[in-house]
Amino acid sequence: MPGRWLARIGHRMLHTDTFALMLSPAIADFQFEAPTGIGRASHYFAILRAFFGALRFDICGDLVRLTEDIGAIGVLTTIQASYYAFMLVLFSGLGTERVATLDLGDGLITRTVSYLLVICAVCLLISSACFWPPRRTCQTEAED
Repeated sequence: MPGRWLARIGHRMLHTDTFALMLSPAIADFQFEAPTGIGRASHYFAILRAFFGALRFDICGDLVRLTEDIGAIGVLTTIQASYYAFMLVLFSGLGTERVATLDLGDGLITRTVSYLLVICAVCLLISSACFWPPRRTCQTEAED
């Protein structure tokens, strides 16, 4: 039956209700009409368009639910970023008498700010991944 592999991917990646309301009808239309040639390619394109639209819908919904935990994510990101920044300062030797001999030109300041921004971005990514809402996927396999 054409479209089985798309149904399997949809079951695994989409929420159950999103799959049933957005992707399943597109696959059913494709299977009912069963076109050949150019028509088949356009139907596959329509199914992929429905799939990516449904995936965008699910991701946007997950991001809205993620905003409920923004306070905890901010605290965790701040703790992680300050820990890693402290470790970089500790290992760089800035806490010793070498500070007086350092040339505090634009290069050092730019590099330091860029390192801190990268640390903050990585910590934000890790904290967001920990609080990402669980997927509501279908538990049964797609029927063949």
